Amino acid sequence: MSTKLPSYMLVYKQLKQEILNGKYQIGDMLPIESDLEQLFSVSRITIRKAVKMLVEDHLVDVKQGRGTLVLDFKPKQSLNHVVSVTETLRQKGYEVKTQSMYIDIMQATYEIAEALQLNVGDYVARFQRIQLADDNPIVIMKNYVKASMVPDVVKYSNKFTALYQFLEDTYQIKIDEASDTIYAKNAEFEEAQMLNIAVGEALLCIKRVCYYENKPICFDKVKIIGSKYELNTSMMGRYRGDEKNK
Repeated sequence: MSTKLPSYMLVYKQLKQEILNGKYQIGDMLPIESDLEQLFSVSRITIRKAVKMLVEDHLVDVKQGRGTLVLDFKPKQSLNHVVSVTETLRQKGYEVKTQSMYIDIMQATYEIAEALQLNVGDYVARFQRIQLADDNPIVIMKNYVKASMVPDVVKYSNKFTALYQFLEDTYQIKIDEASDTIYAKNAEFEEAQMLNIAVGEALLCIKRVCYYENKPICFDKVKIIGSKYELNTSMMGRYRGDEKNK
């Protein structure tokens, strides 16, 4: 037996989806209450309840005398600590799910072998998956770990969401350091299909090598919808090259 959602919940869900999908951009004002009443054919009390929920989600802020402002809601991943995309999304309040996952054993290519300090052809476990944030695809992930470190790992397909936590809990593989290479690219057809975006849309890409006690543990290749994610870092001091030697 299905239960009909109250009107304010339906309004909240639709407005939230429209904000996340970019109909209302960061810095935009939502339509005024009277316009929303007409748009959804509901009362002002219903609109205010829905907006209150958006405020609690940190998606909007009600500015007295001005209206309802769309906030910068994009997850920001700190580059000052080792944290995964999944963990960052959860910290921002998103419900993170894995749409599909495939784990297999493969032979390391030159790129993988170089990252993990292996020989080309050595066996590695490959983790492939698409992560959803509030049921919307946001990131394509491929991760590689030396096969001997994760015996029988194939049986865990679709049994976890956050890889780093899984490695720590199941195989006692801890990560205490990481090195990231960050770049941008345009989504190709296959990537666009996976992420439900247009071909050519900007992707934020990260190649990461994770370490424990100076030994490479995991090699990650991540592609994120660029408009939905940010990276943040802090820097200290001004680099002046060899000025003091001149």
